[in-house]
Amino acid sequence: MEEGYILNEVDVVQTIINRFSSRDIRLTPQRISVYRYLLENRIHPTVETVYNALKVDNPSLSKTTIYNTVDTLTKAGLVRVVRTGEGEVRLDGYTNSHGHFYCRECGEVFDFSLDGCLVPGSLDGFEMEEFDVHAIGLCGPCKQKQ
Repeated sequence: MEEGYILNEVDVVQTIINRFSSRDIRLTPQRISVYRYLLENRIHPTVETVYNALKVDNPSLSKTTIYNTVDTLTKAGLVRVVRTGEGEVRLDGYTNSHGHFYCRECGEVFDFSLDGCLVPGSLDGFEMEEFDVHAIGLCGPCKQKQ
């Protein structure tokens, strides 16, 4: 399955199992639910948002568990941490190459394609482990309100 595209319930579960297994991540209900939430809700949520959404069905879930899960998934390359213009940490379950646009008015984070984006030649000979493109400004709807 192509990264960033999930078809249905079976695909979601199988994708999670495959990705966890290939990275030797132990399958736990908490890890599965956090990662599943990130894959199914492409809103770049905060830990607080994930916690509030999952606590409804799992009252014993703690924020510490969410933080530990995010840490594990980030280290495994399954989750990206996105910092907004205000320093707030948002989460992205899609790690394929794309950039993020943060609207300084409404606070939403939008994905955008990096097609045509070139790595600067001055980095030749460097071993790049991560390439992050982050833009800040006004999204279309917020710009129209002005």
